[in-house]
Amino acid sequence: MEKKYKDIIVGSVLAALSVLYLLLSFQIKLTNIDRVVGSRMFPQICGTIILLLSVSLIVGGIQRAKKTGPEKAGEKRNYTRTILVLGSYAIYIFLMDKIGFTISSILYLFSQMVVMGKWPVSKKSMILYLMISVAVSAVIYVMFNRVFMLILPKAGWF
Repeated sequence: MEKKYKDIIVGSVLAALSVLYLLLSFQIKLTNIDRVVGSRMFPQICGTIILLLSVSLIVGGIQRAKKTGPEKAGEKRNYTRTILVLGSYAIYIFLMDKIGFTISSILYLFSQMVVMGKWPVSKKSMILYLMISVAVSAVIYVMFNRVFMLILPKAGWF
């Protein structure tokens, strides 16, 4: 697979998965309390956003493919960040039941910012990443717990 077609292929797979996700979201049963904001709403919003972003990825990939020439043979590929992102996501899922949503989300967001940020990471950036991770996790927790009245996973020792 040539590098210039990678965004088109990934965008197409993501678009297909998001369409499947959207179709499956309509099978979520509504309860009596689901009037304005139902159980289906959040999954459908997420599915729509993912579909729009994947279409954007496809369009951008097509535009880049038209501008660039063939891929150079022997180009070095770097999969380290991809492996680190997937690994931290797996750890996040594993830790969610063990240490709860808030703490695992803080650790996950922080690890993602470190992995995806500019290397080497400075102390100033680390402090900023930590502050952002704590703030975002707290806002998400308050939104889901207080506004949407949904129970998020808590650690067994709380």
